[in-house]
Amino acid sequence: MRGYLVAEIQAEPLRRDVLKRFTQVYMSSLGLTKVLPFGQDEALIAAQLMALLPNAPSPARRAHRLVESRQQRLARWRFDVLIAATALAHNLPLIHNNPQDFEPLRAVIERIPQRFPGVGPLNVISVKRLAA
Repeated sequence: MRGYLVAEIQAEPLRRDVLKRFTQVYMSSLGLTKVLPFGQDEALIAAQLMALLPNAPSPARRAHRLVESRQQRLARWRFDVLIAATALAHNLPLIHNNPQDFEPLRAVIERIPQRFPGVGPLNVISVKRLAA
């Protein structure tokens, strides 16, 4: 979705409506007619996770000769925490290309469940497993 939104932001005003409609059609084709809200429950879960795991546990990603900066890695980690918090708050499985990115989150929830009352375990499913 980021790519669509960046294109929409950078588009001329007349094209923005077209891009918005295209994004809605794309989401509908995926069965995503509704975006899950990020509210107080999600924020509290995310805050707990970020307090317990403030630093990105994964190494910097490399693409060709470029190495991900510390700021980029931390931003990616924070987005992963927000995604996990949303899945937890809505009691949904988290389906992702890189489920190992969420392993530290799943482990901390299992290790300290009293910090997450009313929240089940983080169920992370690999896209590859679904395709098999």
